[in-house]
Amino acid sequence: MLKKLSLALKYRLLPLVKGLIPKGWRLVPEDGFDLVPKGEYDYVPKGTYVFGPMDRFVLMPKNRYRAVLLPGQTVSSDLGVGWVTEENTPAGYDRLWGDGDNLAAFRAEAGHVRDKLTVEIADVVEKTLYAQAAVVDIGCGVGDLLLEMRRRQADIRVAGLDFSPKAVEGAQQALPDGRFTQFVIAKTLPYETDAFDVVLCTDVLEHLEYPRAVVAELVRICRPGGSVFVVVPDGDVDLFLGHYWFWNQSTLKSFLAEWQAEVARLPLTREFIAHISV
Repeated sequence: MLKKLSLALKYRLLPLVKGLIPKGWRLVPEDGFDLVPKGEYDYVPKGTYVFGPMDRFVLMPKNRYRAVLLPGQTVSSDLGVGWVTEENTPAGYDRLWGDGDNLAAFRAEAGHVRDKLTVEIADVVEKTLYAQAAVVDIGCGVGDLLLEMRRRQADIRVAGLDFSPKAVEGAQQALPDGRFTQFVIAKTLPYETDAFDVVLCTDVLEHLEYPRAVVAELVRICRPGGSVFVVVPDGDVDLFLGHYWFWNQSTLKSFLAEWQAEVARLPLTREFIAHISV
């Protein structure tokens, strides 16, 4: 106990008092926590100094540590980090969406079951589609989900965005009449208020630093009477290193409580789908 107290004084309190940041340390971002319900999760308080040559270090839901390394750095066990994120960048995902072999492997991966996920989502969303409905997919990839929606309702108007230029290029080729945009999501979306009848966001929120702000944007761009659909993996079993957030059915419902979302589990892929009626 005395040793821990001594280390806390040396590495946390003294730097604050002196106004110094020890060499190799970085300050936790002060606005990097969207929703950490008190009493449910532990978290790193704002202003906390954390040891390690890292760009960011945050303690996420389910006590999973996340660190984003500086270029060229590696992690060692003595840093006390449970997982390290993969490259959540446009360039990183260009290697997926822009390479035919990589994309084929991604779609065929047994654990990801992309084809089944697309069909399962479409089975739910189809009930809200109608002629000339404006549908947008936030994080559209190469347009697989929008293509499935178009098969269900031929005359819908489609749009989408993705932070990977290669993904946007692929989506535009698949759906030439669609409006596709390359955009890096932070807290806002590049669309006017009430622009769409159906807003889709599949396997995106878990990658983002500000998911709550983005959900508010999904609702903003949806017309009154329209629907927002959010899909996330089951956080209880999700081990993908590129994810920051890990929701189960209960915590996802709590996270979306402000919008009175209905949350259900998709039967085959076991992912969660939330429906927000706007």
